[in-house]
Amino acid sequence: MKFLLSDVTASRVNLLMNDYASGLPSPLAFLGLGAATAPELGVERWSVGVLPVIHEVAIAGGRTKPEMAPASGRFAPIETVEDMVGTVRFSMILDIQGCDDEMAVRKALMGRRLAGGTFNESKHEVTTLAGHGQSFSRVPRGWALIRPDDPKRRVLSRGDGDSLSAVAEVLFPAERGAGFGWPAPVAVGHYLLDDPASAPKRRGTRDPKVPHVFTEPILGIGELISVRNKRLTGTTGETFDDLFWRWHAEGPWILGHRSYHPHHRLT
Repeated sequence: MKFLLSDVTASRVNLLMNDYASGLPSPLAFLGLGAATAPELGVERWSVGVLPVIHEVAIAGGRTKPEMAPASGRFAPIETVEDMVGTVRFSMILDIQGCDDEMAVRKALMGRRLAGGTFNESKHEVTTLAGHGQSFSRVPRGWALIRPDDPKRRVLSRGDGDSLSAVAEVLFPAERGAGFGWPAPVAVGHYLLDDPASAPKRRGTRDPKVPHVFTEPILGIGELISVRNKRLTGTTGETFDDLFWRWHAEGPWILGHRSYHPHHRLT
């Protein structure tokens, strides 16, 4: 079942996605918001799909003072100095299989955060949507954040110079053809540096049952496109479902959409 969380304003949202991308909330942050509702709704966290729609982003001027805590007999910062926060007005379509109760979804969203940013839980509305592109007529005007249609734009980078150059070429093309949306660098997933099956037990982890492994952030290209664009409103069935960000794990890759995986990227 598809649900629309409509026109929400979140404050103090973390806009620093990773070492390579900042300025927008990450699609992975929206996936995190969707996954946070899963336990209360009785579904698997990894199964919740999300489609973010950005209405407005305002980056806060200056920076916040890093939080301090006692360490080695003195107070020291416990967070990185570099940060970027702001106010984000957004809507989000959720795909939650196994749930058809919009009031339950609304309740599950209460008290949640978007990338650390809080929103007014008393005002947000949740409504049920049909599973096709005509549903976008009920979404407030804005820019849907999706994976690019063109496989050639689904470039990835783990930080090496050649792949970062490839990302830059997509972001700043020599020509923009018809229907070309606004490409944006976004965090699209993680590359595992450890094998979860053989990773050593580490202290201080959130869940002792889940292996703790080190990863590298993956930079990719997202595309911002108007929710009134026919590329969205004309979708049906699997084409509509494929617009949603959804966790995909295969080998050492954990990605926010299967189309970014090297095995699927050019298909």
